[in-house]
Amino acid sequence: MNRYATAVLVFSVAVITWIQPVQAQAQDAKATPPAPVEAFYCNMKEGKSSKDLMQVAEGFSKWAEKNDPSYAAWIITPQFGLGADLPQLIWLGSWPDGSAMGKGIAGYGAAGGDQKFGFDAVLDCGMGHVLASSIEINAPDGPPGDGVVMFTECNIDDGSDWSKAVAAHKSFSGAMRSMGSKGSSWLFFPMLGGGDLAYDYLAVSTFKNWADYGAAYDMYVTGGGWQKAMATYEGVASCDAVPPTVWDVKLVRQGKR
Repeated sequence: MNRYATAVLVFSVAVITWIQPVQAQAQDAKATPPAPVEAFYCNMKEGKSSKDLMQVAEGFSKWAEKNDPSYAAWIITPQFGLGADLPQLIWLGSWPDGSAMGKGIAGYGAAGGDQKFGFDAVLDCGMGHVLASSIEINAPDGPPGDGVVMFTECNIDDGSDWSKAVAAHKSFSGAMRSMGSKGSSWLFFPMLGGGDLAYDYLAVSTFKNWADYGAAYDMYVTGGGWQKAMATYEGVASCDAVPPTVWDVKLVRQGKR
């Protein structure tokens, strides 16, 4: 997931892309509402290390516990990826809804100066700051902790629509779970931040560790998973134009719900 592959559409276009999947989601009374997810694309400043970053992140977590308790955050670093624009790390943050996001951003602007100073001393995040709307597909274990995350670029096929894509991902995720996969999944729909995208949304799969990821890899490659995927997504969505990127995940904090 490089800068080009993760930038998002301008707001006027993104609103249209968001409304339809939200409507599809609302048809399922048990569905988790879409949640805003922000991403900062960053490189370490010269002379700084991951140890310096984690010290700052721990300080921020303590600050958020009091000032933005619903905010969850992860630091992801590339394991499999290609491209000159690939950042050294991405800071992912999420709130349960837009109201919490608005309060959180306002609170950070008003009282988070020391935290921002700490991050600015360690990171250069000038590559971008974007927002997506996350729809849960299959996450029986709840929000992810440490582990592995895979991002896959997907496009809606001609004659299909957002609700069919969401349903197809739910079907395939359920099939992989029935085969023994321990992965959880979400879809990230572009919202804010601008950019010329080559995809409509990102399919996001998380695993608690590399062993679980490797087992799911075998299920997909040699256990019939890719055949199931082809049959499920045919005429609905295409997710094979660009190979996925895979990242290591470090949990900073789980937000209170």
